[in-house]
Amino acid sequence: MAVSTSTTAPVDAPKVVTLTDEERDSGVMGDKKLYDAIEAFFTDGLVVIENAIDVAIIDRLNKRMLEDTEKLLSGQGEVHFNHLNQNAATRGSAAGGNLSQVPPLEKEWLFPEVYANKHGARIVSNILGPRPEVHFIRSNTLLTTDERQQIHADLRFEHPEHPFAIALNTCLIDVGPENGTTELWLGTQNTNLDDHRELGEPMIAEEKLEARRKVRGPCYPRIKKGSIVLRDLRLWHAGMPNPTQDVRIMLAIVYYAAWYKNGVTTPMPESLRPAIEALEDYGKIKIATEWVPDKGYNYLNIKFSNNFSSTLTPWVWEKIQHVKTVKGY
Repeated sequence: MAVSTSTTAPVDAPKVVTLTDEERDSGVMGDKKLYDAIEAFFTDGLVVIENAIDVAIIDRLNKRMLEDTEKLLSGQGEVHFNHLNQNAATRGSAAGGNLSQVPPLEKEWLFPEVYANKHGARIVSNILGPRPEVHFIRSNTLLTTDERQQIHADLRFEHPEHPFAIALNTCLIDVGPENGTTELWLGTQNTNLDDHRELGEPMIAEEKLEARRKVRGPCYPRIKKGSIVLRDLRLWHAGMPNPTQDVRIMLAIVYYAAWYKNGVTTPMPESLRPAIEALEDYGKIKIATEWVPDKGYNYLNIKFSNNFSSTLTPWVWEKIQHVKTVKGY
């Protein structure tokens, strides 16, 4: 009998749990699928739940957000480009790159399937504890660009070495290597600041990357629209180039354990209070909100904040600022 001598390595990819339409619409996935999702999260630091949101909802939201993208690029709102690109000369360039965009915080557009997705909330609650808290609601809008981000973890401070925050990402179009799927370093969630280049910065040290590459290198998954991706906030990753003319919007809703006590809130107009309370009840979650007057409110003017730290450890930020002062920057 012939013996195969092929040494082709299997292509790495995150675990994908696919829901039926009935599961998607009922908000209840089968027990084995929940088991598989949680196991994958603890093993890889990330799991993909496919068919978690009706694509009709996704298409509507994508069309609306593309209109806002044009407004931001024309100067109508608070413009924040991600500053982790490798080529410093093009950082913040309106010609391309990663634009941090706030989704439309208006009653008509606050789809519960998106902002309080029952499947995502159930997985998060089983990992972080009951009634997890949303302290970050934005999106990564990838414009046409030949730039890639440096490999990083979304943390600049000392933190627990177990899950305390989960980013729930939703791509509004199909994504793959050809249009800027995120580079993922699966299994790197159980790391700490010793793996970073320096205190107060998110980038991973080059020697750590090379060591990890020998164990398990990065992957570039295909993600179907209508999927949700749950990522441990500690996982190493990087945004990739998008040479196409298609803008790729990826929602980013970050859940925290209630015990962690992140202090960031999202400004919302008073008129949205009933809608937000309905979302909280729908997903059994809390949305950390700063209620502001309706008059003059514009969600596109919300300032960017990546303070993912705990209010229980403020000394961490003091330590970082001291180190930067000593180093002269």
